[in-house]
Amino acid sequence: MSKAQALKLATADEAVDQPVDQPKVVAAAPKRRRWKLRHAVLTLSFALLVVLPVVASTYYLYVRASDQFHSRSAFSVHSEDAANPLELLGAFTQTGATSAPDSEIIYDFLTSQTLVELIDAEVDLRTIYNLPQGDPVFTLGEDRSVEDVLAYWERMVSASVDANSGVLEIEVRAFTPQDATRVAEAIIAHSENLVEDLSLVAREDAMRYTLEDVAKAEARLKEMRRQIREFRTTYQIIDPEADVQSQVGILGALQTRLADSLIELSMIDSYSDETDPRLPNIQRRVDAIRAQIENERASVGSRSEDGKPLSVIIGEYEELLVDLEFAQNAYVAALAAEEQARIEANRRSKYLAVHIPATLAEKSIYPDRPLLLLVVLACAFAAWGVLVMIYYNIRDRR
Repeated sequence: MSKAQALKLATADEAVDQPVDQPKVVAAAPKRRRWKLRHAVLTLSFALLVVLPVVASTYYLYVRASDQFHSRSAFSVHSEDAANPLELLGAFTQTGATSAPDSEIIYDFLTSQTLVELIDAEVDLRTIYNLPQGDPVFTLGEDRSVEDVLAYWERMVSASVDANSGVLEIEVRAFTPQDATRVAEAIIAHSENLVEDLSLVAREDAMRYTLEDVAKAEARLKEMRRQIREFRTTYQIIDPEADVQSQVGILGALQTRLADSLIELSMIDSYSDETDPRLPNIQRRVDAIRAQIENERASVGSRSEDGKPLSVIIGEYEELLVDLEFAQNAYVAALAAEEQARIEANRRSKYLAVHIPATLAEKSIYPDRPLLLLVVLACAFAAWGVLVMIYYNIRDRR
C-alpha cells in the first residue's frame, strides 16, 4: 500500500469517528447561550433599577425642582433673676440667666400644631408653599389638611437647641427669600409671645400664694379686733388691766392712810388714858379704812357684776391681747412677704433674647441636588444588589 492510500484510509477513519465526538460540541452551545442570557438580564435589571432612577432623579432635580431659599435665626430665653454667687462662675460653667428648660419648651412649640395654625392664619402657608408650578415633590400640594401642613412644616423648618447654653437655632426654607424671612420673623414673634405668657403665669403663681396669705392674715386680724370690741362692749370695760391698776392704787393709798391712822392711834394711846375722846374717833377711822380695803380687795378678787371673777375677765382679756399681737405680727410678715414676692417676680421676668435676627438669603442652596442624587444612587444600587444576591442564592440551591 502506498503512502497516498494510507493517508486516505486514515482520513476516512477520522471521518467515521467524527460523529462519536459530535455530541460534545453540541452540548457546549446551550451553555454559552445561557451565560449570555443571564448577564443580559443582570444588565437590564441594573439599567432599570439603578440607571433609570438616577437619570429620572437628575432630570427632576435639575429641570423641574424649584429652588428653595433659607432664613436662619438664633435666640435664647433669659430671666432677670436676682444676683447670686453662682453668677461669678457663669463664664466658666455656663450657668448664667439662660434657662435651658425654657428653650426646650420653645423647641416643642416650634413643631406644634398651634404654631402652624397661628402662622398659617398670618402669612398663609398654603399659598407660600405652593408657589412653584410643576413640582409635586417639594411643594405642599392643594387642599391639604392641617396634619399634612404640619408634616410639611417639619420638612421646611428645622430647629436645634444647645442643652448647655439654651441657645435655640432655627432654619426656615421657602421658595422665595422674602417668604422664608417672613416665616422666620413670625416664628420669633410668636415665641416671644409664648415667653411673655409663661413669665406672666409664673409671676401670677408666685403672687397668688402671697396674696392669699395676706388675705388670711388680714381676716384674722379683723376677727381679733372684733372680739376685743365685743369684750369691751359686754363687760363695759375699756382696759381691765388699767382698772385693776387703779384699784391697786386705791388699795395702796388706803393702806397708807391705815398705817398713818394706826400710828396715830398708838401714839395717843401711849400717853393718854381710855377716856381720851380722840381714841374712839381714830378707832372708827381705822375700822372704816379697813372696811374700805376689804371692799376694794373683794371687788378685785371676787366676782364681778355679771357673776364672773375679775381675775377671769382679766385672763380672757390677756388672751385676746396675745392673739391680737400674734395676728398683727402675722399680718406685717405677710405684707413683707408680698412685697418680697413682688420684687422677686419682677426680677424673674423672662424675655426672648434674639442675637441672630432672621436672615435674608441671596442664593438658593436647597434642595441639595448632589446629596439627593447620591442618596438615590446608593439606595438604587443597594436594592439592585440585594435582588442580585437573592437570585444567585436561589440559583445555587437548585
